[in-house]
Amino acid sequence: MHIIDKNFYPGWVRKSMTFTIDDGNLRLDKKFLDYVKPAGMKGTFNLCGNIAVNDVFPALYDGYEIGNHCRMHANAMNDERRKILRDELFDANTADPKYGYRTETEGLYRYHTYAWIYVADDDLYLKLARECQENLVSIFGDERVKGFIWPCGWQNNLPLWEKLKAEGYHNIRATGCVKDTNGFSLPADLMHWSFNSNYTCMKETGEQYEAYPDDGQLKFYCFGVHSHDFENAGRWDVLEDFCDRYGNRPCEFWYACVGEIFDYAAAVEKVIVTDEAVVNPTDIDLYITVDGKRVSLRRRSEYKL
Repeated sequence: MHIIDKNFYPGWVRKSMTFTIDDGNLRLDKKFLDYVKPAGMKGTFNLCGNIAVNDVFPALYDGYEIGNHCRMHANAMNDERRKILRDELFDANTADPKYGYRTETEGLYRYHTYAWIYVADDDLYLKLARECQENLVSIFGDERVKGFIWPCGWQNNLPLWEKLKAEGYHNIRATGCVKDTNGFSLPADLMHWSFNSNYTCMKETGEQYEAYPDDGQLKFYCFGVHSHDFENAGRWDVLEDFCDRYGNRPCEFWYACVGEIFDYAAAVEKVIVTDEAVVNPTDIDLYITVDGKRVSLRRRSEYKL
């Protein structure tokens, strides 16, 4: 009887490390990359798609994954918002922040949270999501644009969430630091997942992740969520310290983009073990051990036992 261990990332490590950064602030994303790129860290930048095709974005985000953050950074309408919707057009000079207002675009409204934001009915929201996807794909290509990221987090609109899934959006991210409450396991639901830390708790969760014992399972650590968080708080030192401590350690961490990690974990689940062989039916190279021996299990291949 052979002992087969499938739970390894590339390099035969158990722990992955990634980031998810929202909104697409060119100046501050560049500053963010000045820290993470030399550390060898990979991750995903989630853009709103309100951008023209030009050379700046492909060059800046070269080598990184792109996520759909919905055009106009739109929020979704729900029953609670409708209760305070006034039947009059939005006027920034006279609008009361306690209420929502119509705009000249059917299905689009203005509500005040941290600022006056755009809120869309379901049909318009789906249209804005499609427009964002199309624009990002035209710039970065279909293979690079993975995942849908709610602006401002989970929108408390279950029917819209189901419609997004039905239209083929995947890896749908909410928001909020889950820290280590799940033992740094991979998200159980890739249609409703979140990151482990932001700048306020990166030191704490990084130390916990580093010290977390090997339990034989694949682990997941993702930090975020805006480059402007570090700027506004004046805490770029947190990111610098994190990169100095946890970057460039490929013997311990697999640095990869969010979707890349999820795709890899899904491929691991598809490995077939028989009495005669270990079979990789996927298009992803995998890393396993057989009786303690490291084996590179290439895509669409098998290892004879």
